[in-house]
Amino acid sequence: MGGFLLVLGAVLGKIVLDPEGTGVIVTWDPSSVADPSDVRTTADGGQYAFLTTQADSDEPVAYDPCRPVRVVVNTLTGPPGALELVDDALEEMSSLTGLRFDLEGETTEAPSNDWQPERSGDDWQPVLIAWTDDDEVPDLAGNVLGLGGSAWTDEGGARRYVTGQVLLDGPQLATLGEDQTRATLLHELGHLVGLDHVEDEGALMQPLVGPLEWGSGDLAGLEQLGQGSCA
Repeated sequence: MGGFLLVLGAVLGKIVLDPEGTGVIVTWDPSSVADPSDVRTTADGGQYAFLTTQADSDEPVAYDPCRPVRVVVNTLTGPPGALELVDDALEEMSSLTGLRFDLEGETTEAPSNDWQPERSGDDWQPVLIAWTDDDEVPDLAGNVLGLGGSAWTDEGGARRYVTGQVLLDGPQLATLGEDQTRATLLHELGHLVGLDHVEDEGALMQPLVGPLEWGSGDLAGLEQLGQGSCA
């Protein structure tokens, strides 16, 4: 690739909802990593970190483990079998976290890097996983392969993720092949459920293209993100 570093994923922007429901979007440098003081280490040296913690503790913000995470997919620029690829990735995330993902099917909803979460009836809008490009989402320009993140709100004194987005640069991923496409999707789903970037070269959650599978730190972090209390 001529020395051109591909960014495996970037944090879409953590969206914090105030009591009136308005959001504040914070766009992160795609190559940034967690502060060293926030990085946790496994017995074998693997690293992981969380994007957001509870206001009064170092426990991670996560999705409610007792409620399904609803998901819809826009396959506009995706490869053949894009929906099945997402379905397989969600099954893997469910087995690693214990969270339940309900894939509700395809949508024509357009993604946005100026996204604001909205309610859909009595619930939040589903997570959007969109195969898109840098014309539709300018933050995917250059060497950024994907973006991912979730919005949290305070429910009874506990912060919980309520919905999110994963945006994938379909045309650029098509040049890198199936294995890298899968790894990028999993990396962005890691952001969706709450993992931050780390400098561990053996971690899928490092910011640059590298491993194709989860490292020990990734797995430890994912397990913790499914152990929260029910709302």
